[in-house]
Amino acid sequence: MSAPVRRVLVTGAAGFVGRHALAALAGAGTEALLGIGRGTIPALPEGADFRTLDLADRETLAACLRDFRPSHVLHLAAQASVGQAAGAGLETWRTNVAGLLNLAEALRAEAPAATLVFASSSEVYGRAFLSGRPVDEDVVPQPVGVYARTKRVGEEMLADVLAGSAVRLIVVRPFNHTGPGQDERFVVPAFAHQIARIEAGRMPPRLAVGNLSAQREFLDVRDVVRAYAQVIAASEELASGTVLNVASGRPHAIASVLEDLTRLARVPFEVVVDPTRMRPSEIPVALGDGRRIHAATGWAPQVPWSETLAAVLADARARNVA
Repeated sequence: MSAPVRRVLVTGAAGFVGRHALAALAGAGTEALLGIGRGTIPALPEGADFRTLDLADRETLAACLRDFRPSHVLHLAAQASVGQAAGAGLETWRTNVAGLLNLAEALRAEAPAATLVFASSSEVYGRAFLSGRPVDEDVVPQPVGVYARTKRVGEEMLADVLAGSAVRLIVVRPFNHTGPGQDERFVVPAFAHQIARIEAGRMPPRLAVGNLSAQREFLDVRDVVRAYAQVIAASEELASGTVLNVASGRPHAIASVLEDLTRLARVPFEVVVDPTRMRPSEIPVALGDGRRIHAATGWAPQVPWSETLAAVLADARARNVA
């Protein structure tokens, strides 16, 4: 029996995760691969194309779907920063919900046989993490904050809008992930870029930190996009509406992340608390149960934590040459 033909469209392809996703999917036997987004991509992996396209532009989006005829859509386009979302509520709702609604309606009309893989977020679990146990997909989400609420509303909206259509839906809930190319709104590159600037003599040897007490999972982005590729590959065997955590269940205290990066630094520095970075964590520990995705696809994290940190720091050094 021949393998199914996969024509994969990736939204948000110019973003941090999107670029890694294109690379993973290009190496996964995809027949056709198209990324769309609001930015640009200087270098595309072999076999991939890119078009500048805003999901708010319904006519252009519909034409793109008619032209490309995707079998699968990996939806990554979003306002991805929890902190930035909190200060830009209206724009976050427009991006994370209105843009998603446009995509869902366009799929119903122009690509009714497609499978939509929606990258939601572990943030939807919110106060459910207060149990202190790794959460599985059957835990009732209790989102906290603008970002988490928009992601949860996106899940519920898709279930409604796609009901009665042939478009299939798979929801993935990735836990925190990092890697080369992630920007300084996120904690691991925030530390790494400060270290790189100190090493380059571009700032005094003082590294500013906020709250270090929280414990979070930190997956490598390359593992996360490999999970997306494996979900797409297994999608014919998954029921529409399936929800899958992309999780390791292994915690890292923010303080330990800083300690690990400090050991990789080439020069000594002082750690100072910056009150403007202090955001006391309502959720002290956030862990996920990844057994369902492993059973469905065989996925498990592979990239060692030491390799992830080294890659993030190397990327920061390359961007902060004196």
